[in-house]
Amino acid sequence: MFQVTTPQSSQDWQDYYQLRWQVLRAPWQQPRGSEQDDLEQDSEHRFIRNTQGEVLGVARLHFNNHQQAQVRYMAVAEQARNQHIGSRLLHELELIAWTQDAEQLVLFARERALAFYQRHGYEVAEKAHLAYGDIQHFKMVKNRPSEPGWFRHPDWTQVLQNTWREAIPISDAMGIKVHSYTDWEFSTQADFAANVNLHGSMFAGSIYSLATLTGWGATYLALKEAGLEGDIVLADANIKYLKPLKTTPRATVVLTECEGELSAITQEGKARFTVPVTVFDGERKVAEFMGQFVVIQPN
Repeated sequence: MFQVTTPQSSQDWQDYYQLRWQVLRAPWQQPRGSEQDDLEQDSEHRFIRNTQGEVLGVARLHFNNHQQAQVRYMAVAEQARNQHIGSRLLHELELIAWTQDAEQLVLFARERALAFYQRHGYEVAEKAHLAYGDIQHFKMVKNRPSEPGWFRHPDWTQVLQNTWREAIPISDAMGIKVHSYTDWEFSTQADFAANVNLHGSMFAGSIYSLATLTGWGATYLALKEAGLEGDIVLADANIKYLKPLKTTPRATVVLTECEGELSAITQEGKARFTVPVTVFDGERKVAEFMGQFVVIQPN
């Protein structure tokens, strides 16, 4: 998995600015140095390298005031596109902004990037400047979601959270909440103190419930992404407990690992969806769950 990090060494910074210039300035014959401005020292910088050491993407965040932060200089290497590099960088910058109490994010997007940012909750505020006489930019804004990790479709995750609380009361008692929803992952967390057994670890049944609801939530979101509706039920499941969970319950679904044709619901009235869920204690894997969910077309 790609890791978002901060440039540290002089080589890191050289490679970071090289990609920024190469993608955002060189195609328009702009000189080296034009990829930087006066706010570099007061900004948060993030980048992603691959295992060969190549920089795949870069991005920067700075604050315009206490309430508003700005994303700037987002760039992804051509050979690294369609791998969620931009989404991972944007997600990291948003977490920084929201955890530092920003109420709004703003950016100036090139016209060809509008769909990308709209997919992540940004709205066009106004037509902005024309760069180099060729590239139309648009001012886009995104307001703070209910939770910092609700990166993709926070309105959907809010409905999901409310559904659990209202229709499955035990989820509220267990403190199960949506932790994050991104292009590549859906994750939840639970309140350890509400699920601890006499051995000082999390109940096995609580781990199973957390995994089940996480798989159910991933199925719900997959339906929303496909523009479909249906009643979701767990048809079959198995779980492997690897280690006791003693501190921080978290469950994760890697979205590309889910299997099933949800579109079958429109022809057959039902569809099957297989969801693997990994349960962690902090960063340590403690259980593996495989859920077989059936989605039934509503009457």
